[in-house]
Amino acid sequence: MNRSMVAGLAALAFSCSTTCFAEVDLGFPQQPEREVKVPPRGPQAGARLYAPEGSGPFPAVVLSHTSGPLQQHIFQWAKRFLAEGYAVLIVDHLGPRGKTTNRDFSVSVTEYAQDDYAGMRHLRGLPFVDGKRIAQMGFSYGAMAGLREASKGFRAKNIGGDRFAAIVSVYPWCNQQVGNRYQDHQWNFYDDTDIPLLVVVGADDDEADPRSCIEKAKDNAAEGLPVELAVLPGTTHAFDHTWMKNPEVSYQAGHSVTHRYNPEAVEATWKLTLDFLGRRMNK
Repeated sequence: MNRSMVAGLAALAFSCSTTCFAEVDLGFPQQPEREVKVPPRGPQAGARLYAPEGSGPFPAVVLSHTSGPLQQHIFQWAKRFLAEGYAVLIVDHLGPRGKTTNRDFSVSVTEYAQDDYAGMRHLRGLPFVDGKRIAQMGFSYGAMAGLREASKGFRAKNIGGDRFAAIVSVYPWCNQQVGNRYQDHQWNFYDDTDIPLLVVVGADDDEADPRSCIEKAKDNAAEGLPVELAVLPGTTHAFDHTWMKNPEVSYQAGHSVTHRYNPEAVEATWKLTLDFLGRRMNK
């Protein structure tokens, strides 16, 4: 797809400003927990806030979940960050809206992005957080929000002047039309990335085809934009879901989709993330 077509589709995504979205109380806590208690498998509800012992100020990360409910794997990532000296805010995008899943995409990618920035603003108001060193890390739908959050034009239209210091997008759907009708959630990676962005995709992802992510990341990097890409071999969508130790096959849009937990890919993603944030946020 050429740049003019992508730009036109991106413009459609920008057509609704923040005034189009109702205010939602996302329930961000004021007081942090000092330990991440990883829950058992199953849907979770409610935002969580964690911080290391001490007065800080600490770098921080906003964690944004998939189109499914908030689940165990997000807490596992939070535990890793807390151990490395980060404050962590887990956003629940669905519970405050009375939903347990977003498979119908009725909560838009833009709304996820706005929630993330609300989380960033909340963190900036806390005395133990370094407001200049707040990153976003998203997974699948939350990663799609992260791609948009890294776009200068998207933020100008939908967010305002705020910006994360860095963004990590893990197994997102980037830019690929499926079906004959334009769908907003299928177009997320634009030509004006101006926030340091790490995109992590699985080479065997048959739910969110990585090819458009690879193409756009390489194009943006070639233009001098702050985009980094990692393609993990032998890795599917949702590779950090620990309960999928045996491959789980489902059918979506008329074809089979395989999810499989991959501990090697999780460790590789963690190392890439720490290195990226260390360089981009001086952590």
